[in-house]
Amino acid sequence: MGGGRFGGEQQETPCVLAGMWWPDIRAICMEELGTWMKTYAASFLTDSYLKYIGWTLYDKQWEVRLQCVKALQGLYGHRDTAAHMELFTRRFKTRMVSMVLDKELSVAVEVVKLLTLMLENMEEALTDEDCQSVYPVVFVSNRPLATAAGIFLYRR
Repeated sequence: MGGGRFGGEQQETPCVLAGMWWPDIRAICMEELGTWMKTYAASFLTDSYLKYIGWTLYDKQWEVRLQCVKALQGLYGHRDTAAHMELFTRRFKTRMVSMVLDKELSVAVEVVKLLTLMLENMEEALTDEDCQSVYPVVFVSNRPLATAAGIFLYRR
């Protein structure tokens, strides 16, 4: 798994090792990994690094999930980087779509924004069934979430 060479043998990345126990560190690592993927796409926008973001979409701490979604927004927000996300999208799309109903509303809002970016920059990434998961969110009482869903619906 991940990481570079240290002492001649393959090691886990320090972020992964340190972040196993502390959610703040996991969140910071995901934020930075997203930045590296945008800035140094040739080196970091690979499945071997994307898997860390995908795995932490399932994190128990909402702050970590939020940073993962924001990192993904930076990648799906541009056609050139979104084009490299096909395998990741196939593997983790179901999770991303399900997060529209995340118990933490700030995560749900950012997920709907993420799905909107996917609509705009990855043709055919979302099926009609995926989109139908977002439509009812237009009617929720949380205004930011309903607004994000309305924008999604408009762009669809």
